[in-house]
Amino acid sequence: MVVFRGRIAAARPERRVIFNPTTKTYAPVWLVAISAGDTLAEAASTVVPGEMGEKSVEGPGGWGEQYTDTRMANLFNFGAKRIFDSYEGVAPEATADGQVLRRMHGQAASDQRSVLELIAQVYRLVPLGVVNYNPDTNRVQVGGFATASSIVLDFDGETIRITVPSGRLVPATRVAVPDGLVGETTSTDAIDVIQIAYNWYGKDPNMTPGTQKRVIYTGAIFQRKTARGDATGGNRVLKIDTQSQFRDPDEFEPGPGPVQYGNAFPRWLANRITEIVNTLNGQMRLPTLRLDDRRLPLTQGTSDALYRPYQTDAPLYFLGSVFNGLDNAGPEYQIIGGTLRYDGGWTHDLTVIPARSNRTSNLTLADLFGQFSNGRIRDFDPDIRLTDLINVTKGL
Repeated sequence: MVVFRGRIAAARPERRVIFNPTTKTYAPVWLVAISAGDTLAEAASTVVPGEMGEKSVEGPGGWGEQYTDTRMANLFNFGAKRIFDSYEGVAPEATADGQVLRRMHGQAASDQRSVLELIAQVYRLVPLGVVNYNPDTNRVQVGGFATASSIVLDFDGETIRITVPSGRLVPATRVAVPDGLVGETTSTDAIDVIQIAYNWYGKDPNMTPGTQKRVIYTGAIFQRKTARGDATGGNRVLKIDTQSQFRDPDEFEPGPGPVQYGNAFPRWLANRITEIVNTLNGQMRLPTLRLDDRRLPLTQGTSDALYRPYQTDAPLYFLGSVFNGLDNAGPEYQIIGGTLRYDGGWTHDLTVIPARSNRTSNLTLADLFGQFSNGRIRDFDPDIRLTDLINVTKGL
């Protein structure tokens, strides 16, 4: 498995004298410290010219107004494929109101947007989407919020276990906490207002109908209040700066409908982000969590999934965690960052955030155990704690 791809940016050899325990003598050696930028760093420093020509508004080498799937295809055709082997596109999305199209504002050649900036602009049009890179496949893809899995109590005839069908279960006894068992919630975990910044194209008020020319009004904002904002009247704002585009249908061909054409996109994006933030507001952050493959080994499949330098899609449930009984703590989490080290074995210091909750209510004892009577207390997985049963969504 490839965990790092990049280019050496600097090498610093240093002459040292060390004791050789085999020969029992001191010997001179060279120690070389190497700094290397990964593939994302290369993308951040690479500018490739776009498809626009000399008579375009964007200028020769600029990027035109286009939908997200076209922008990504053009970007790779014009040079990004020299950096990445493949990419995840952002195609039109079907909703109950019709297809949501993400139409993007053009980018001037003089702005010299890097490959990474252009990809980030596309992925930002996915609700709370970010650039996510998998070095093993050399693929750039969308990173978004994971949705919590169901948590199931199960009995196989020998052991009563907890499983997470669409996530991963990690026993808390396999996780170290280098900075102590300290949770935290801050003002950044209390968002009152969502604002979507976009580009609006409309009439020039100084020109008569029939002689209109395109005018770009930048700085347009669409706003939604979260459930917290409605309740408290607070005004802590999460602003998403997009390069999406709205066209005045009185001046431009509206297409098959406002949703189809993409004009409804700012509203759609604000609504989707508000739904996510409503499930995350007030959630507690866990401390840094450390995985240590030598001292606290996990199962092979879990190790392969978690000793990776990119954001995971699957939510994690830490079985037996002391945080599982606290209100507004998880109960499932998503890896969004960390520090991966190798020194004779792997360690990974994880930065995690709560997964998007889909919980409706806690189960009663009857819901947990029903008519079940064949199991014994001794049959419980020893990693299960009483507070884990609070989080179960499907009983025996």
